[in-house]
Amino acid sequence: MNCRLSAALMAAALLFGCGAGEEPAVREGSLAALVPDVSSMDGWRIADGPTEYDSETLYEYLNGGAPLYLKHGFQRMVHVRYQLRDDSLSSVTLDVYDMESEVGAFGLHRSGRPVDAEVRDWGAEGYRSGIVAAAWKGSFAIHAEADIDDAELIGTMERLVADVAAAVPGATSPPAIIDVLPGQGLVPWSERIVAEDMMSHAFLPGGILATYEMDGFEGKLFFSELPTEAAVADAMVELRAHHQQWGEIGADIDSIGDGGFRFSDPGLGEGAVISTGNFVVGVHGDLPLEFQDDLLVQLVANLGR
Repeated sequence: MNCRLSAALMAAALLFGCGAGEEPAVREGSLAALVPDVSSMDGWRIADGPTEYDSETLYEYLNGGAPLYLKHGFQRMVHVRYQLRDDSLSSVTLDVYDMESEVGAFGLHRSGRPVDAEVRDWGAEGYRSGIVAAAWKGSFAIHAEADIDDAELIGTMERLVADVAAAVPGATSPPAIIDVLPGQGLVPWSERIVAEDMMSHAFLPGGILATYEMDGFEGKLFFSELPTEAAVADAMVELRAHHQQWGEIGADIDSIGDGGFRFSDPGLGEGAVISTGNFVVGVHGDLPLEFQDDLLVQLVANLGR
């Protein structure tokens, strides 16, 4: 596996073979064309927008939230607000984000998905949680929010997301990058793309993080790809120093990947970190150690395909 998930998800469309492109009409045209028309929405009108933003103007709309979107590859978006009759407080906001690649769209979508969200059959993946509905498909992430939990507003909110998800091009399956994760014990919908600073370490670039459960115990599994094996070796030294400072270093591991070590951390629990080629792989939590090792072995094998 010779592709790399970079910190800013640059060239993400090429990662792990998951770079499905958009139709030229969508890529080159205005995103406003994706906004559902109100002509068939009785009692509704557009109160604001459609307004488009790019990477230079995104801060005007999202202010402090813009960096998260940019890290996931944000290119442009369209914002529109639908209002029901004359009540300015009975509205639904719709935002459609072009994230350049399906990795970026998936990453942004999953970053905001609550664990208890209701699954919806929109695009590649959709959900509704309270007054929020969201989906992603291809390079597009779709987000809608109602002003209040009102049946008419919620129904319109869901229809808007469903309509946009049906209109945008792209695959309706998860990005191939997450296929390397072991299936046993994987908590559904828990896979996350970390755009940079995996596990809050500046020396680790972006990667994949997922939650696992086994016999009532829970833990996290991650991997991060670095540019060279020398960079991996440096990262392993940094990790050992970190866990030695904040916890305890356990036994060395020689039988998985290129080796590593176990650790105990007051915040993370029991865990292990190993290297394999250009990857740093880790697991932590209260999962049984035998199962932690099984996850590491499976992930190392999958990364080596």
